[in-house]
Amino acid sequence: MTESSTNPEASLHLRMTAVVMLMSVLVVGLADALYIASDEGLLRSVIRAGLWSLLLRDALLIAALSIGIVIALDRMVLQPLRRAAARAAAFDPTQPPLPFTPEADGAEPVAELQQISQSLVRVHRSLWQQLRDEQDRAAELEREITRQRGVLLETQQALDGKTRELSGMSRIDGLTGLANRREFDEALRREFKRTQRERGLLALAVLDLDHFKAYNDHYGGAAGDAALARFSQLLSIRFKRDTDLVARLSGAKFVALLPGFDVGAAQDLLEQVRSDLQAPQIPHEGTGAGALTVSIGLACYSPFHPYLSGQTLMEAADEALYIAKHAGRDRLSLAASGGNG
Repeated sequence: MTESSTNPEASLHLRMTAVVMLMSVLVVGLADALYIASDEGLLRSVIRAGLWSLLLRDALLIAALSIGIVIALDRMVLQPLRRAAARAAAFDPTQPPLPFTPEADGAEPVAELQQISQSLVRVHRSLWQQLRDEQDRAAELEREITRQRGVLLETQQALDGKTRELSGMSRIDGLTGLANRREFDEALRREFKRTQRERGLLALAVLDLDHFKAYNDHYGGAAGDAALARFSQLLSIRFKRDTDLVARLSGAKFVALLPGFDVGAAQDLLEQVRSDLQAPQIPHEGTGAGALTVSIGLACYSPFHPYLSGQTLMEAADEALYIAKHAGRDRLSLAASGGNG
């Protein structure tokens, strides 16, 4: 492979030189022919002087003419083409465009080539501006995505908070802040199975404020709600172990689930609750005592007095409460020993 085939610029230069020399030969030859043809005496003098001297003169003239034309074409055409090619090779739309500058050597380029160079600069500037615009839009889109992601995260956190709040509300009594019936039923099933498995102790007490409907009718619903809240606080103070669970079942009826308590310990604690309610003397003209009182039914599970299920334990405590109510209220009644329910 020759050098001219691997270097397009050298190949172009050689072809241009060959064409220029050929044209110079033709021009000089044509000029000699016309000059000699115009004077027959000149032809005879040339023959006498020698053909070689004429050829030597023509060769020198052709060489001088060719060199001059090649130099002129190189400065006027090839050099601007090389600069335009260099600009095209260095074209990179990701880099800022360089301003168009005239030729450093002061040569006047061909107007068309100068227009091509200026067009390349304009195209480069346009592409660069488009790229900058796209980059700005991409940055703005990324910022918007980041903002939306933050909003989505805040919304998700708020939703999680509301979900936890709703979940808590579904297990908490809104008036007293105690557990509700749903939470108690699940805790009773769980604690009863654990007590059975470990052959432990479990006390369950049902507490009901006496004549509470009459209290509401006489003092009003707001006073009734205040009395329920006060009694709930009393229960929370007395039953404060992590394993204790106090719940409001309905109306003025409450329940206390006491893992690990036998009959004696549970009875002593519940009697304290009954005494605590009498201490503040919440007036209730509808009772003989003149104050709000509570009746309590207590049932206890133990390996020696077992129950078949948590439900039968609850039923036994309810029966004991029924007995306390019919025995005159304001008292605690023990359920019969556990059995087959």
